[in-house]
Amino acid sequence: MKPTPKLADLLEFPVLIPVKAVSHKGVAEEVFRLELIDLTAKLVPGFSVELISIRASSSGNYYAATLSPTFHNIDQFYALDAALKEHPMVRMVI
Repeated sequence: MKPTPKLADLLEFPVLIPVKAVSHKGVAEEVFRLELIDLTAKLVPGFSVELISIRASSSGNYYAATLSPTFHNIDQFYALDAALKEHPMVRMVI
């Protein structure tokens, strides 16, 4: 049986990996956007406002953000994933 390759072994850096984050109910879109931009820019140099898109749920209660940073190493990816999962405005990270 072959061992399962690690994520870092499957990628060639730098690499753009889209990351999705879903807000909690009642979080304002612009506040959510600014928080995600600030957080991502701190962890992934070169991330800017043009690299995020947000859309509302059909009911308008939640927002789904797609972040499109270019990661230069696997540690940046794991750091962003962990920071998003810990953020009080983020309900889910995909």
